[in-house]
Amino acid sequence: MIFQVLILTLSLSDCCTINQLQKKTRILRGNYKDVLNFHQINLISTKNTYFNGGQMNSQLNRDVIYYVNGGIGYTFCYLNDSIEISLFKKYELNTIVIQIWDRVVDVFYNFQIYVSFLDEEKLVYENTSFAGVVRIRFADQLVDKVRIYNRGGSNYNGYLSIIKAQAFYHRYN
Repeated sequence: MIFQVLILTLSLSDCCTINQLQKKTRILRGNYKDVLNFHQINLISTKNTYFNGGQMNSQLNRDVIYYVNGGIGYTFCYLNDSIEISLFKKYELNTIVIQIWDRVVDVFYNFQIYVSFLDEEKLVYENTSFAGVVRIRFADQLVDKVRIYNRGGSNYNGYLSIIKAQAFYHRYN
């Protein structure tokens, strides 16, 4: 009888330890939600970043319905500048999704994406991409800042114009 109680106690303690570990892992991964979301209260650097149409209408992490035209609805930076998004907490991430403004047909952009943790920056994307939605997958890692660098502008102009950006942890099987 004592042996059965001891085994039950040990199995329950392992169960609670595993549940605590799973809970901490979910928190570290942002509960598998978009950690760049406006409700996460992240800081987007205004040093080299421009919010066309006013900051609230043009933030790349907003959740409102998108209305985009030449004057509003997107965040942009000039050639050789960056859009920096600092997270208030560290998160484990492995996916970034960016929607780039497709002003005209066949617009492509030349940019790089860096993620960093404790000021150690790592390049996770370097390419020339057509406008639209770009999904970037990279190795699981802790992140406290995302930087999108406008390396070559676009074939339309020198700006990098982003409508929406998301970052999250996704389980890939």
